[in-house]
Amino acid sequence: MKLFGPVATTAFVLRPADPGTSVDCGFEPDAVAVSPEGDAVWGALAVEGAGVAGVRYWVAPERRGKRLASAMLRTLAPIVFEAGAHRLEARPPVRDHAAIRAALGAGFRPDGGVARGAAWDGTAALTLGLLPGDGTGPSPRVLPDLPGGTLSDGVVALRPLDAGDFEAHLRHRSSPDVYAGAALPLPPSAEEAREVCEWRAAVDWLRGRSALMVIDDGEGYQGTIGLYDVARIVGTGMIGYDLRASVRGRGYATRAVNLVRRWAFREVGLDRVWAGTDLHNTASQAVLRRAGFRLEGVERGGLPTLAGRRRDTLVWAVLSSD
Repeated sequence: MKLFGPVATTAFVLRPADPGTSVDCGFEPDAVAVSPEGDAVWGALAVEGAGVAGVRYWVAPERRGKRLASAMLRTLAPIVFEAGAHRLEARPPVRDHAAIRAALGAGFRPDGGVARGAAWDGTAALTLGLLPGDGTGPSPRVLPDLPGGTLSDGVVALRPLDAGDFEAHLRHRSSPDVYAGAALPLPPSAEEAREVCEWRAAVDWLRGRSALMVIDDGEGYQGTIGLYDVARIVGTGMIGYDLRASVRGRGYATRAVNLVRRWAFREVGLDRVWAGTDLHNTASQAVLRRAGFRLEGVERGGLPTLAGRRRDTLVWAVLSSD
């Protein structure tokens, strides 16, 4: 892509890459971000396509963590649109959460889902798009980050599930007393558990689909809780949770549900949080009652069984006005 003259910002100068520019970024750059005082290359950009223009971006290791990628994308976008593009698209690898956050910070929206083999490194990508009228970012988030990175009441703390939880998560979700209460009562494969911990939970959070958290009592992973099926248009979301058998009966589940309920109302902006329980799961029903949920009725055939029949579930909910 041809850029017409350098663009100076308060933090860097974006200029066309000179022929033969040597940047260890893994692609041939069309533009580079250099320091205002000299020619030190801090970042690089490449653009392909016309009407729908794809962008690839890179930041030098010593400049990462300073939101430079978002700033470069914000500076580049009007140039691309003025050149005739009607959509600017980024496809960072699903495991590169920093690259995804950089695009979100520049106003890109996760509107294309996960595409297999579509990332610039040949792996699965999250497709994000920016249109001329979308603004300069950051893009609106359905599910914001937890304030300070955790939710805590002094006894339990909730934090996002991450790659370091893989072994504990696999052991936990492979316990029959845990997966028996799952939507489909089967244990995950090791690959499924690894995928959830390494990227899927984080990507689903960033794209606003679900927020999966670890319940930690100071001794490490004790179970999970999540906010799922979030629908901001109607202001609803579903809560689900599980605990290791060794810590049940300590009130951890009730504490975790209360923390997520308050976050969903105050930070996410929901008006109704609901949950479903098996008809015979009296322990889970007691948790919801203690957390202020009310029994609304029976959902006939709410969940499948391995035998092919469907099982009824109880529907519970709490409103922000309760």
